[in-house]
Amino acid sequence: MSSFDKVALAYDDAIDWEARLAREMPFLISRLSSPKGKCVLDLACGTGRHSVALALEGAEVVGIDNSEVMITRAEEHAATNDVSPKFILGEMTEFHSIIANQYDLIICLGNSLALLDNLNNLEMVLSSVYNSLNDGGVFVAQALNFEEIHRNDFRFFPQKGGKMDTGEEVVFSRFFEHTDPPNSSTLVMSAQMKVKGVWTSLASTQKVLNLNSDLMTRYLAQAGFQETRFFSDYSKSPFVGSDDRNVVMLSLR
Repeated sequence: MSSFDKVALAYDDAIDWEARLAREMPFLISRLSSPKGKCVLDLACGTGRHSVALALEGAEVVGIDNSEVMITRAEEHAATNDVSPKFILGEMTEFHSIIANQYDLIICLGNSLALLDNLNNLEMVLSSVYNSLNDGGVFVAQALNFEEIHRNDFRFFPQKGGKMDTGEEVVFSRFFEHTDPPNSSTLVMSAQMKVKGVWTSLASTQKVLNLNSDLMTRYLAQAGFQETRFFSDYSKSPFVGSDDRNVVMLSLR
């Protein structure tokens, strides 16, 4: 396992998952009416927290992610909770050919759609999502809203502290470099780690598509979705594009 993999797991462990799932799961479960036996696909599932939580509600869940480390941790979480969602290593852009099933609910959370390489890939993924849903199926996605980000010239995220598996302290810093507005930005990520009493650091960059509600409305409609509702959170608070940094999208097939 590389140092970057260890840092990614440490960042995931630093998230207050109990609080986050308490906020998000009622919204997701309500999309299924009765979750038991319903088929769910978790795109870019990461360490599988949502997949496991949905499986605990009785859903039949498939999670896909392009990180072997994340998939391994997801399988560990599932085993700890005595559930058995199916986790698959693969690219989001290729999921339809890897797992050609039909689903009642497809989710893509954590701003994962914005990490696709370009808008052509976004169009392809949304089309595959539409074609992979049963009639009456639902797609739920969450993203950062770059209309608000650019309006307020937002760049710097709050620092976050955590611990490595070894117990060593780590501090995470993230900021945007708006390299190609309004098309894309670069997310610069660094981790300062205290290893055997000595501080060291790692840094990486990630291209981020500048998504917003107007762009997503257009691409979701092109994919075939008849209706999309936008919220600023999982409590269904109204979404205002100029003011809200977070957008939750609910698209109906």
